[in-house]
Amino acid sequence: MDTDLAITPKRLGLIEIDSFCPRCYWYLLKQKFHPPFDHFGGAIFKSMEQAQMAVVGDLIEKDGSLPQEFAPFCDLVGRVQFPRNWRRFKHRLDSGVLLYGEPDDIFQVSDGSIAVIDFKTARPKDGKDPLLGCYRIQILGYSFIAEFGLKLGEVSRGGLLYWGAEHEKVVADPDKYYRSKSLWIPFVPKPLAFDIDYKQLDAPLKEAVRLWEADAPPEGARKCKDCRRLDALFAIESGVRELVTVSDQIMLNRSGNDPWIKSYVQQRIDDRLSARRSAMTDLQDLAGDLNFEYDGMIANWEVFHDQF
Repeated sequence: MDTDLAITPKRLGLIEIDSFCPRCYWYLLKQKFHPPFDHFGGAIFKSMEQAQMAVVGDLIEKDGSLPQEFAPFCDLVGRVQFPRNWRRFKHRLDSGVLLYGEPDDIFQVSDGSIAVIDFKTARPKDGKDPLLGCYRIQILGYSFIAEFGLKLGEVSRGGLLYWGAEHEKVVADPDKYYRSKSLWIPFVPKPLAFDIDYKQLDAPLKEAVRLWEADAPPEGARKCKDCRRLDALFAIESGVRELVTVSDQIMLNRSGNDPWIKSYVQQRIDDRLSARRSAMTDLQDLAGDLNFEYDGMIANWEVFHDQF
């Protein structure tokens, strides 16, 4: 075994987003993708996913296939049973990387193959979703586990099933969508299929292993706002510590308050204050968006910003 990296296809896919930053990703890897100060409340999206899965399952059960609006997935004929637990849905690659996770759904296709589908409560953005590269790797990773790890069958296709909320209709005619003490919002399915090409996993896997094995963070991406915020946090931390450190005091005591040493210590204090002021300036410059970058590495560590 060459590496002990364990990673989900979704997190692996972050390498494929346009705003990928190797420095941010290094920190996420080392923190097991639990960045500081994260308080996202995404329970509603899980509820939406369950509702969408129930609708798709009911349509297949009633009609033996899906209606035309689900093309090119109209030939799905049933669900494939698989372990819905990330501890069991896994596969160790020859490189030693452990891929694990939990796909939303796997379906039987009429020709005997299987299809891996992920549900997204989001607008498809006409194929220009900034996270599309991430989603593709996510689907390929789950498909690889299903086909070669769990031997569920040959994966002939994979894809996304976007469910876009048409909230504009509700805003335009709210009375029409509030009945019996309930708000009804129409969600429209928009499928997007991916070709199954497992070679596309090679590059992100190689990069993930490289960063996992690195002892220190690499240079960040040019103009990465997440890196600016990270630098600001580090600078503030150093700035709020005692201005006169223990080492400063030892130097002063041993020198008998030598004027040159006193001047040197004062310069160190001034540098700490300057770093803190610079950090605060950075935060003020970014005050319009105090969260980590909307489409950056930290913001999308679990790809939550694909929602709505």
